[in-house]
Amino acid sequence: MKKISIISIVLISLMLAGASMQAAEPPASAGPKTEWQNMTAGICKSAGVLSGQPWDVNVTGMLILPNGAVAISVAQQKGFYRSDDQGATWTKWGEKWMRGDAQCGWAYTIHYPNRLSFFLGYGWGVVVSSDGGETLVRFPAVIKIIDPKGKERGVPVDCGDMDLLANMPPKTVVGGVHHGDIAGGEWVMTSDSGKTWDWPPAPLKERLFHRVGVVDASTLLRGTQTQDKFHLPAPGIWLSPDLGKNWTKVSDYTLQGRVPVHYNSNIYWAAREGVVVSRDGGKTWSVCGSAVQGIVFGPYFGKSEQEMMVVSAKGFHITKDGGRSWTLAAPFFVPPAIPGAWGPNTSILAPETKSEHWTGAMWCFGWDAGKDLLYAQTFAGHVWKLQLGSSPAVQ
Repeated sequence: MKKISIISIVLISLMLAGASMQAAEPPASAGPKTEWQNMTAGICKSAGVLSGQPWDVNVTGMLILPNGAVAISVAQQKGFYRSDDQGATWTKWGEKWMRGDAQCGWAYTIHYPNRLSFFLGYGWGVVVSSDGGETLVRFPAVIKIIDPKGKERGVPVDCGDMDLLANMPPKTVVGGVHHGDIAGGEWVMTSDSGKTWDWPPAPLKERLFHRVGVVDASTLLRGTQTQDKFHLPAPGIWLSPDLGKNWTKVSDYTLQGRVPVHYNSNIYWAAREGVVVSRDGGKTWSVCGSAVQGIVFGPYFGKSEQEMMVVSAKGFHITKDGGRSWTLAAPFFVPPAIPGAWGPNTSILAPETKSEHWTGAMWCFGWDAGKDLLYAQTFAGHVWKLQLGSSPAVQ
C-alpha cells in the first residue's frame, strides 16, 4: 500500500507540474498577440441595411462603455446596437431618436470614470450620459449657415469636446462641423447647451485642423499646426480663459489627438512626445510617465487612472502603473480591405512627411481592461476584437 501511495503521489505531482507549465506565461520571445476576430459580420444584414456604398452598409462607429459593453452605430440611420457578451449577441440600444450615424473616432468620448458623449451627426444632436450609458440625454448640435446660393441650411456638428464633468447636460461645447471646408469653418461653439451655435473667434473658426479641448464653461484649449497643405501638428498648447477671445501658449508639446481625454479634473492628450497631462485646468503640462512616441488615439482607461491604453502607428501600448512602464500589447491592426472603404492607405499615415502623424479621424479603438480585450473599427468597416491574455513584450 505504501508503494502504491508513493507512486500515486509522484504521478499526481508530475501531472500538476505539467499543468502549471502549460498555464505559465509565454516567454518574452512569444511577442504580442495578433489573432483578431470579426464581431459584426452579421449585425448589419440583420439590421436591414440596403446595398450601396461601404459607408451605407457597415458599422459607422464604436464605443466601449465603461462597463465593457460594446456599442455601435449602424449605417443608413438604422440606429445603435449593444453587445454585453463581446459580439455573441446584439440588441437595439438607446432611444428612438438615436438614428444618426456617429461617423468618426472623435465623435465618441468618455469623460472617465463614467460620463460619456457622442455626436450623432446629420443634425440628430449630441448624446450625453452621466451613468455610463444607462440614461441618455440629447441636445441640438447643428449650425445654420448661408450657402453660396444665399439659402440658409443646417450643418451638423460631428465631433468635439465639452464641459461634461462640470455640467449635465454640458453648457459649453466646441465641435467640428461636417465638411468644414464647404461650410466655411472648422469649429463651432455653444455655451447654452446647444440652444444656439455660432462660429468662435479666430483662429478656431478657420479650417486648420486644430486640436481643441474644453476645460470648463469658459476655458478652452487648442493645439498648433503647420500652415502648409498638410496642416500637420506643430509644437504648442494654448489656453483661453474667455471662450477663445484671447490665447496664451502654456506648453511646447505637440498634440496629435483631435480632442483630449478627461479623467475627473485631470486632462490627458495624445501627443508626439507621449501621453501629456494637465492636473491644474490646462495651465501646466507634463509627460505622464515614460514616453510612447507618435501616439494619436487615447488614452483609454481601465479599472483606474493608473491603467491606460494608447494607439500609435506601431500598435497598442498598455500601462498598469500610470505610464511608468508600457507594454506593446499588439501590433497595429489593419482590418481586411473593403472595396471603396476608407482604409489605411488613405487615412492613417502622412507619407509625404515621413512621419507617424495620422489623419485618420474615422478609426475607432477601445479597451476592456477587465476582460483583457482590444477593439478596432474603421469607417465603413466592422468591429474586430483581440483577446490579449499575457503579452510580455515591453518597450
